[in-house]
Amino acid sequence: MNSFDILARLGRHEVEDSHRLHLVASENPLDADSRVPYMLTATMARYAFGEPGQRNWAWPGREIITDLEAETAAALGALLGAAHVNLKPLSGLSAMTIALSALAEHAGAPPTMLSLAETDGGHGSTAFVARRFALDWQPLPVDPRTQVIDLDALARQTRTTGPVVLYLDAFMARFPFDLAGIRAAVGESALIHYDGSHPLGLIAGGQFQNPLAEGADSLGGSVHKTWPGPVGKGILATNDPALAARFDTHAAGWVSHPHPADLAALALSTAWMQQHARDYAAAVIANAAHLAAQLAAGGLSVCADERGATASHQIWIDVGATHPATAAAQRLYDAGITVNAIDIPGLLAPGLRLGVQELTRSGLDRETTTLLAQVITKLLVRGVSPTAVVPDMTVLHTRLVSREDRRSTDELAAFLRADRPETSSR
Repeated sequence: MNSFDILARLGRHEVEDSHRLHLVASENPLDADSRVPYMLTATMARYAFGEPGQRNWAWPGREIITDLEAETAAALGALLGAAHVNLKPLSGLSAMTIALSALAEHAGAPPTMLSLAETDGGHGSTAFVARRFALDWQPLPVDPRTQVIDLDALARQTRTTGPVVLYLDAFMARFPFDLAGIRAAVGESALIHYDGSHPLGLIAGGQFQNPLAEGADSLGGSVHKTWPGPVGKGILATNDPALAARFDTHAAGWVSHPHPADLAALALSTAWMQQHARDYAAAVIANAAHLAAQLAAGGLSVCADERGATASHQIWIDVGATHPATAAAQRLYDAGITVNAIDIPGLLAPGLRLGVQELTRSGLDRETTTLLAQVITKLLVRGVSPTAVVPDMTVLHTRLVSREDRRSTDELAAFLRADRPETSSR
C-alpha cells in the first residue's frame, strides 16, 4: 500500500458513487458546508471538555468548541421540543447504549424492557444491548397483518409490579407510533424512549410526530438519516431534568471523547435545519408518497398500500413475485440506482426498502419522482435492460446531481486519468 494507491482507490469509489442515484433509507450525505470541519479545521485532532463559557486548563483553548456544543444542543432542543439535549453519543448505537444504561438505572430496579423484535422492524442490536444489561427483554406485541402495536396485548403484557421500559425503535419507520395509546396502555409509571434515528429530520420539521409532546419520556438516535448530519454523532433529548442528569452521567461514562469535528458538522447541519426543516420534511414525505403511488401504478407490490404506503421517507416493496430481492437490487444497481435489499416485516422473503431523503435534498420533485418510478418499473416489471434506461438516467442524473458535485467528481476523474507514478513519497 502507498498513499497514491489509497487515494486513487478512494477517488474511483467517489467517481463511481457519484454516478448513482441513492435511495438508501439510512443515508444522507453532508452538504459542502458540513464537510468543512473534516477538511479545513483542527477539530479532527482535538479533545474538547469543559463547561460552556468556562476555561478548562486540562484542555485549554477549546472554549469555542464547548460553547458551540451548548448552542447546538439548544438549537436541536428547539426543533425537537426538548429542554435538555445531550450530544455526546458517537452514533445511533452509542445513543441506544447510553439510553438503556441510564433508563435502567432511572427505573430504580432492573426493569422489564420491551422493544420491537427484529422480525417486526426493530433494530438488530436492541435486544442484544438490553440483555447485556441483564434486562428482561421482551418483544412488543405487534399485529402481524398491520405491523401496528397491539395496545390491548401491550396492556396485558405490562401488568407487572416491577418497572417497565419501552424502547420504541423506528428502524423500519413508515408510520408514526400511537404514543398516546401506548402511554395509556402502559400507564404513567413506565418509561418510554423513542429511537427516532430514521424520522428525526421529519420530527424536527413538524411533519411526522412529536414524541416528547405525545407521551415519550425521551428521544434519541443518529443524525444521518432524515436529519442530514454526520455519521459519527447521535443525540439524546428529554424534558425530564432528572432523566437528563442520568443521560449526562451515563454519557460521560460511555464516551470519553465526543469528536469535536462531528460536533461541528452537526452544528452546521442544525443551522441548515433551522432554516429548512419544515419545507424539507414536507418535501420528503410528499416525494415518498408520490413515488410509492407511481411504483404501485406501474405494477410493483408496495407494502401497506391500503394505508397510503408511507408517512415517512421509507417505501417497502415486495418484489418476490418477479425477482429475488438481491436480483432486483442488482438490476437497479446496474442501471445506476442504489437501494436496500433486506428483510421486510410481514414478508416471507426479503424485499426492497427505498428512502427519498437524499434525493429530496438534491432537488427531487414530483416530475423527477414520476420519471424515477418509470425507470424502476421498466427494470423490475417490464424487464428492460439497464442499458435501455440510460437516456432516462441521464436526465435524472443531470437534474439531481448538483453542479458542485459534478465539478468535484470531474476533477477526481481527471486525477485518475493522469499518468501517476506507481509509488509516492507523500
